Amino acid sequence: MKKLLWLALACAVLFGCSKNDDTTNRDCSKPENISIDQVNSTSAFFSWDTGGESAFEAEYGERGFELGTGSVIQTSQQELLIDGLTPLTQYEIFLRSNCGRDGYSSYISALFQTLENVELCNTPTNLALVAVSSNSIELTWDENNETAWELEYGPNGFPVGTGTTIQTSQSNYEITGLAASTTYEIYARANCGIDGYSDYSDQLVVTTDGQ
Repeated sequence: MKKLLWLALACAVLFGCSKNDDTTNRDCSKPENISIDQVNSTSAFFSWDTGGESAFEAEYGERGFELGTGSVIQTSQQELLIDGLTPLTQYEIFLRSNCGRDGYSSYISALFQTLENVELCNTPTNLALVAVSSNSIELTWDENNETAWELEYGPNGFPVGTGTTIQTSQSNYEITGLAASTTYEIYARANCGIDGYSDYSDQLVVTTDGQ
């Protein structure tokens, strides 16, 4: 049901026109085709086409906020996870290319609304480190009445949705085959079958030991 809700919501997204400000440079190509790939009660996942550039600035806030007063994120990826949102709230996101000394492109924008906070699939909590070595990280988390989970990990700062995923039916798991002296960012979410996935847990950042 939750999946159907965000699919319907994504189809209803309204895309804004390009918007300029004093820092706009016509030689800096704007990104294109921003899409909202997933919306939950407290998060939204976006992707877009680069338009030929390699760095981007996103600014978001509740619908109708004034540019310059929202939350700003710089990224070199073509996708972005925004979390910490309020359930059942309309938001607006503005996206532009950051061309360094050449300034910024014009904006593209999209509107979306977060879902009601109905826990059809309970989010794992208290994701914690049990042990770490030069090539492994052992984790544990609270089950919250669920029986299957998906772990996702990658280098610190990786975009969620692009990392390495592991399916498990245990709430204690050892990730192996890691690189020494490397910082990893790890998330967990419940896999509830036909009810889809829960929201992601809070991140856990761990650095493996040296050789």
